Amino acid sequence: MRFFSSKSDDEVVTQIATHQAEILAYIHSLLPGNASVDDVLQRTNLVLWKKRALFKRNTNFRAWAFSIARWEVRAFLKESKRKSWLVIDEDLARQITETMVDTAEDNPMHDLRPALEYCMEKLKPDERELITHRYYTDAPLKEYAASSGRPLGSIRVSLCRIRATLKRCIEARRPMDQATQTS
Repeated sequence: MRFFSSKSDDEVVTQIATHQAEILAYIHSLLPGNASVDDVLQRTNLVLWKKRALFKRNTNFRAWAFSIARWEVRAFLKESKRKSWLVIDEDLARQITETMVDTAEDNPMHDLRPALEYCMEKLKPDERELITHRYYTDAPLKEYAASSGRPLGSIRVSLCRIRATLKRCIEARRPMDQATQTS
């Protein structure tokens, strides 16, 4: 016996919306403190929608929804367990963080930032714009080429040339930056 026909999908939406807060609270109770509660709720809603034809009229929708939510939580936990092959102790995580902070300052790349900033200022405005577009936006180079009216190949050659210029400038600038830091 079908509860929802294709003509009454709005009833499904009404039932899901009516019980949404209760379903969310139920999932929270099964996954306390887990950041993925909203994802599990969305998966539950999706299953409720896909299986709407299986629900029988005049039975408890809330209980049916909770049952589906419980199965979705189980699936989520099983999936999480399978993906979480590495578990890190809190003390170990703290030690790793402290070590990373300490070694970042000892890293020879750490002192390149001032040289890079200096060398970026030495570039022509259009070169800086191209570097900024390439490394500080998610937009593809193809868009930049189209907006600048230049062929994509020409943009790539320019990028290669600009990177080589920056590398030479940084290598020349680094000894000067190191000398000013030690004095």
